[in-house]
Amino acid sequence: MPARGALAPGVPLGVYVHFPFCGVHCPYCDFAVEVRAEIPHDAYADAVVAEIAARRDWYAGAGALQSIYFGGGTPGLWRAGALARVIDAACAAFGVVDAAARAALEITVEANPGEVAAPHLEALVRAGVNRLSLGAQAFDDRLLRAIGRNHDAAAIPVAVAAARAAGIDNLSLDLMFGLPEQGLDDWRRGVDAALALAPEHVSAYALTIERGTPFGALDRAGKLPRAGDDVVAAMFQAGHDALAAAGLAHYEVSSYARAGRRARHNSLYWQVAGAAYLGVGASASSFRPLADGGGWRFANPRATATYLGAAHAGAGSPAPVHVERRTPADLENEAVWLGLRNIDGVDRADHRRRYGRDIVDGREAAIAACVRAGWLSVGDGRVSLAPGGWLFADEVATRLWRDDRP
Repeated sequence: MPARGALAPGVPLGVYVHFPFCGVHCPYCDFAVEVRAEIPHDAYADAVVAEIAARRDWYAGAGALQSIYFGGGTPGLWRAGALARVIDAACAAFGVVDAAARAALEITVEANPGEVAAPHLEALVRAGVNRLSLGAQAFDDRLLRAIGRNHDAAAIPVAVAAARAAGIDNLSLDLMFGLPEQGLDDWRRGVDAALALAPEHVSAYALTIERGTPFGALDRAGKLPRAGDDVVAAMFQAGHDALAAAGLAHYEVSSYARAGRRARHNSLYWQVAGAAYLGVGASASSFRPLADGGGWRFANPRATATYLGAAHAGAGSPAPVHVERRTPADLENEAVWLGLRNIDGVDRADHRRRYGRDIVDGREAAIAACVRAGWLSVGDGRVSLAPGGWLFADEVATRLWRDDRP
């Protein structure tokens, strides 16, 4: 079904590659990950390459490939030669044929401190990787143990130094706040330690408790000591102020970047119908926008064994699961939700051009209530979150969701 309908012509394209293998399964993580004694490096690369070939035609007519993002899981564990084959396959499938075009791509690999040595990073750079997203999470061994990480704080600067030596000049650090036993001063010290490493980008996330995780079970039993909402809000503000003062501009709810270093791949997701992405690998999600203003969302099976089994059976790629046909009205709601998560907000003229009506139309009462609460700013040209609205982005999105069903 996702292949039906004409693709929206000329939309920028990204490729997401899910690598499901990890050295340890963190107790807060609800992603599709596996811990195996032996990672099937080549077999998994074979399956991903076959899937790219099988689904390439679904995206015929898209604009230029913008980015390739290896997420997981821990793709930093993938043997460099196998990962390089996937980069080659994506570039060949989507017409990135010369060295200059390939160098212009943003190619990101997620990795963990303590699991990336200099020779491996050098091999990744030779393969074309030019952006590293390092899962630091915290700079305190006590906190790292509390969240089940398999590295200590000392491994973070070592990994950053190795990345710089290998030629990575676009480095992102992931940080988490609202952790068990984490206080406001702990968080401030962690942000300062991250800034001392001079990253080009920081992703700062509040811990989310997912129901199906060990942390979810502990939380339901009242055994997970974590900060209250007021302290988490203070952590968000403290991090925001410190990162902004250091020259990392806040451009999305959880994202901060130096000039010219916004995550290009993630930005494709936030454009809704204005961009396309192909997700390959176990559990990977895709979006195929259509010329009629709607689109298809679909995902691969979550189980790695199911994914690999389809490839080994000669199917090229597994049948998508969780297939959704999104109407123009669905995507208009998503555009509001995701647009308001960005510092630029929603451009009213662009929204009218794309969806046929102003963002305000049909939302007048909800928008007025959000403005009164200090969460939303409405101007002639755009609607955006007010400074006091960042902590309430999801609440704003819920209030502004418009149900046009009869």
